[in-house]
Amino acid sequence: MGHSIRNLATLAIGLGLIAFGALFLIGTILRIDIWSMLWPFFIIVPGLLFFVGMVVIGKPGAPMAVPGSIITMAGVILFIQNLTGLWTTWTYAWALIVPTAVGIGIAIGGIWVEDQRAVRVGSAMAGIGVAVFLFFVFFFELILNINGLRSGPIGRVVVPVMIIVAGLGMLAWAFRPRKRLQ
Repeated sequence: MGHSIRNLATLAIGLGLIAFGALFLIGTILRIDIWSMLWPFFIIVPGLLFFVGMVVIGKPGAPMAVPGSIITMAGVILFIQNLTGLWTTWTYAWALIVPTAVGIGIAIGGIWVEDQRAVRVGSAMAGIGVAVFLFFVFFFELILNINGLRSGPIGRVVVPVMIIVAGLGMLAWAFRPRKRLQ
């Protein structure tokens, strides 16, 4: 088994290097600064490697889902901020890391080891994190207008979408499964 994992790792690294080199070559030919766009992947990939480690280790590796989720989420946020230039979104994006990514990691670990309690706790943490994130998006973007998004086309889309998401959240809360009292 160790030999096949080693071959798989070598294959993955080889393909990764080819893709990485090809991206930089294309960027050079097209005169695009690839590095300035893709540097967050140096955070995302190590985060994803925690999940690979979890799979390789098996059930005892379930706790690796938490740091994997945190690091991957931080990288994804940085990637989005890097593409949009909206760095001030850190005023509320932190809620996607703690408690959202922590909760996602706990839920994934729970799914991995078939621990329903961990899945419930992690899902609840993630749900709370998303609610906090949406509240702060509403406050900072639509009330304080820190990025000037309210007056543009994004603002005209964000408000109705947030209202819809809030309504869906209320419906999910109302119809969530509950323990029956005996």
